[in-house]
Amino acid sequence: MQNLSYLIIKASRHLKNKLDKALKEFGITAAQFSVIIQIYSSDQPITAAEIAKKLGSDRPTISGIINKLEKKGIVLKIDNPEDKRSSYLEIHKESNKLVEKIKIISDELTINIFSIYSEEETKQFTRMIFKLIEGTEE
Repeated sequence: MQNLSYLIIKASRHLKNKLDKALKEFGITAAQFSVIIQIYSSDQPITAAEIAKKLGSDRPTISGIINKLEKKGIVLKIDNPEDKRSSYLEIHKESNKLVEKIKIISDELTINIFSIYSEEETKQFTRMIFKLIEGTEE
């Protein structure tokens, strides 16, 4: 039997590479997209530390991504009145259309990739992935 962990990691890399290619025309990487989506979909102010936790990444990596997105004018840092060492993050209003476009591209890519599965297989696969994530979270 093949090592299941290796296969999952390999599939994840392939998916990331496909998303990188799909977003290249916008100058956005899959890692940047992950951060953008966390900020965009948050219904309350969010910090870099919270994004790092949600993505299972380290703070320096997330901070580097945020700094690049800030330089591109996509993300704004807003002073956190409760903690002067951190900032709240939001998507620059002028970048909302860009975010909508890249979300559509990501959604279309996902639909295309997972079209090899039936609707029931996709639902089951999704449940299994959530269960895997829950079982491996630290």
